[in-house]
Amino acid sequence: MWIKVNTQDGPNFTIPVPLFLAGTRPVINMLTRINGPEATWYAPMAGDIVHELRRYVSKHGHFTLVEVISSEGDHIKITV
Repeated sequence: MWIKVNTQDGPNFTIPVPLFLAGTRPVINMLTRINGPEATWYAPMAGDIVHELRRYVSKHGHFTLVEVISSEGDHIKITV
């Protein structure tokens, strides 16, 4: 998964995020520390979600999960 951020006045950057990390216990624990216990409501489903995303990508190729363009012209795109 790639997170791409293009800004009007700041630096542009791309962050590669391995998809298999999304459902792991360390990531879920980190979300709990940052956002509180309510952030882990998806924990029981995380493994299934990651499995289905990986299966979809292997069959159909990569796709854009989220693309946002702000009124100031900042552009954020998450590609799986």
